[in-house]
Amino acid sequence: MAVDTIYGVDFSGAKCAGESVWLTEASVEDGAFRVRDCGRAPDVLADYYDGEPKTDRGPTLAALAAFVRSQPDATAFGFDFPFAVPRAVAEGAFDAATWRDVVDAVADCRDADAFAEVCVEWTNANADGTTYLKRDTDREHGAFSPYHFFVQHQTYHGVADVLAEVADDAQVVPFDPPAAGGPAVAETYPAGVLDALGLCREGYKGTGESHQTRRARNLDGLAALADVSIPGGLRQRYLDDTDGDALDSLLAAVAVFRNHGDWGHEPDSLEARIYV
Repeated sequence: MAVDTIYGVDFSGAKCAGESVWLTEASVEDGAFRVRDCGRAPDVLADYYDGEPKTDRGPTLAALAAFVRSQPDATAFGFDFPFAVPRAVAEGAFDAATWRDVVDAVADCRDADAFAEVCVEWTNANADGTTYLKRDTDREHGAFSPYHFFVQHQTYHGVADVLAEVADDAQVVPFDPPAAGGPAVAETYPAGVLDALGLCREGYKGTGESHQTRRARNLDGLAALADVSIPGGLRQRYLDDTDGDALDSLLAAVAVFRNHGDWGHEPDSLEARIYV
């Protein structure tokens, strides 16, 4: 499936998710990647909220899911939250036989704490003292376990409030075949993208001069190594966001750009794949 528009989403499962969810929009034309816009969810998704845009998690993630469902086949999204759990946890804790079973089981949990509790209780009882199991793709890219307390809210709300809402209207890779239709939706990991390109994985988030220098170095590296074109005003927006959320949304979009012609198809996978 050809892709002409890409959205990178720096995701948040926090109570005020709208303060931290950023989206980068880019076009793909003749193999070139050009950034068209970047902004926080309440601004970019204003037309998709049920009422006035808010920063609260519920309305923001509902607007995000509605936005994904509204997009045509030639659009692709990169989200930086885990799409699944380790196979042993999926099968043992959730009795899952397919990835859709995993999505349904996670969505059935009361909240992020309940989701993590189910995973931890099962691994503590069955995994030889290892509490936080990782997927193969987590180990490959140096990511946390999907139910680690650092990312449990990301995973739970990403799966329960976004994937569960868009799975029937999108091609979630690598699970769905290319002919599935709808926008492609892929798991990404900004730090993994920086690693893959030999850029600054750490030290680019913060208010200090060294942090801004590393943000600038990463932007320069994206232009040189990944053929990323960023208009001057938008480049400044990435530099000025000291939390690094804006830049992470760009990295999520770049991951999609680097992989959109080669998603692979793994219908029997339970673990998903991080694309970088």
